[in-house]
Amino acid sequence: MRPIPRRLFLQHCLLGLGLPFLPRCSSPIPKPSTFDIPGEVIGEPSGIGHLVRQPLAKSLIPPPEGPQYSAIIIGGGVSGVSAGWKLARSGVTDFIILDIGDQLGGTSISGHDGVSGTAFPWGAHYINTPPMEADCILEVLEELGVVVDYTSLGWPIMNPDYILREPGERLFIEDSWVENLDPFSTGNSEDQQAFEEFQTDMLRWTLYRGADQRRAFTLPLEYSSADPEVRALDQITMQEYMRQKGWDSERLDWFVNYGCRDDYACPIDEVSAWAGIHYYACRYYADQLQDRFPVHTVTWSQGNAFLVNGMARRFSSANVRLNALVVSIRGEGDEVLVTFMDTQTRQLTTLRGQTAIYAGQKHIANYIIPGLPDDQKTVFQECQYTPWLTASIHLKRIPQTEGSALAWDNVMYESDGLGYIVAEHQTWEKTDDERPTVLTYYLPFDREPDIRRRALLEKTHDFWVDQIMKDLWEMHPGIEKDITRIDLYKWGHAMIRPTPNFIWHRDRGLRGRPFGGIHFANADVTGLPLFEEACYSGIRAAQETMEVLRIPYANSIRGGVQ
Repeated sequence: MRPIPRRLFLQHCLLGLGLPFLPRCSSPIPKPSTFDIPGEVIGEPSGIGHLVRQPLAKSLIPPPEGPQYSAIIIGGGVSGVSAGWKLARSGVTDFIILDIGDQLGGTSISGHDGVSGTAFPWGAHYINTPPMEADCILEVLEELGVVVDYTSLGWPIMNPDYILREPGERLFIEDSWVENLDPFSTGNSEDQQAFEEFQTDMLRWTLYRGADQRRAFTLPLEYSSADPEVRALDQITMQEYMRQKGWDSERLDWFVNYGCRDDYACPIDEVSAWAGIHYYACRYYADQLQDRFPVHTVTWSQGNAFLVNGMARRFSSANVRLNALVVSIRGEGDEVLVTFMDTQTRQLTTLRGQTAIYAGQKHIANYIIPGLPDDQKTVFQECQYTPWLTASIHLKRIPQTEGSALAWDNVMYESDGLGYIVAEHQTWEKTDDERPTVLTYYLPFDREPDIRRRALLEKTHDFWVDQIMKDLWEMHPGIEKDITRIDLYKWGHAMIRPTPNFIWHRDRGLRGRPFGGIHFANADVTGLPLFEEACYSGIRAAQETMEVLRIPYANSIRGGVQ
């Protein structure tokens, strides 16, 4: 989530509804029924990943070859890269990361436009100032130059070069653009009152400490209070919590729903109330706290690939093997044997490791790790994931809008999509409006994910382009004349779904419990699909392996209370 700007808070708490926004004049441009725009599906599922669903016959598994690694990391997303980063930082050089993709990053990969030279995100594209207790995350950000210092209170100071430039966000509502994600500017007094009460309640939770003196909501979430009153919020949905508070405003529903869909790809009537409140309370977003604890959005043209690539600078070429589909992980004596298929040659190879870190999604683990205990297999199978469609929209020039400056994040009210970001917002100048650029559009399939996943994979490029253009055309009539191509990326299992009784389920510890020499990482171990959770999970798994290997290391996970 991005922090709620002070202007928005003051507008509604101090100034009332203010003047109504003038509607945009109706455009004389007729809206096309279909759009003939070229492009391709970059993340086109080939079906090769589903090979893991069929157990590999033992006779097909080649004998191990090459050296014995200290650790074999399966999965090169944020958690796998974070695990490798911690190993390398601790002096371990004989590890290898295996990933099915052609670049590290998982949902934090980036693309590059050959015409404009613009790097753009294919998925995750920002983080916010982490709270003071986020020790291991701050350690990473310090090394990458994202955190440059700390205040006298211990609050991290972010690199000004990476802080989101204004205008950061705007919302298209009732045929007009309004500054910030502010649906209340054209609402009624009941909407405004509900918003003010919601803000006050989120401030209460931000400052709340349980009987154990820990903050109710933190990053990493493992550091959060175990107070029963706080944990009970994981038993209900965010919508149920809001109704219990007496909030029944459609505009407040949209505002909170947008946030939960953006961070968790889960709507308010399906997401845990604990997760929903965590979105607002973990990072001191409340306006009243900004003087002491300023929260900034930090972002880069290539999105969170900046963070992944920064951590990967510690790796040598021998530490990474891409286009590698892992089909078997099994313990044999005091070793872990990992078999993978080269997705380009279809050749199978088996590697030997003293330990392994499985940093992939847990629902796949049951297919490729034989002998898992039944209780662990059950919790892995219960992990549910939301599919996403993202699109890179290549344009001859920046989108033009009268009376409103193009923002980094541009959102349409009551749309299935989450809007688009301008990839090079941090670097382009107003005088560059006529140069080519790239927008990244986001569409989560947060309802009926299993059904929608099939539709995502089966529907063609032309079908999804037409769906995306319905949003873009409403915001920018005639924009199709400036679009040169639209490429798509299909994410079948993009984000873990923090539904009620998932994050703090009594068996949640099984998601991260080692099995022999195999350790587990990924955001689904803790339960929130956030960079910070994946980073923490990977570092924790790396430290577990170094304990087994008896390799000394500096502890990055101190679980501090602030």
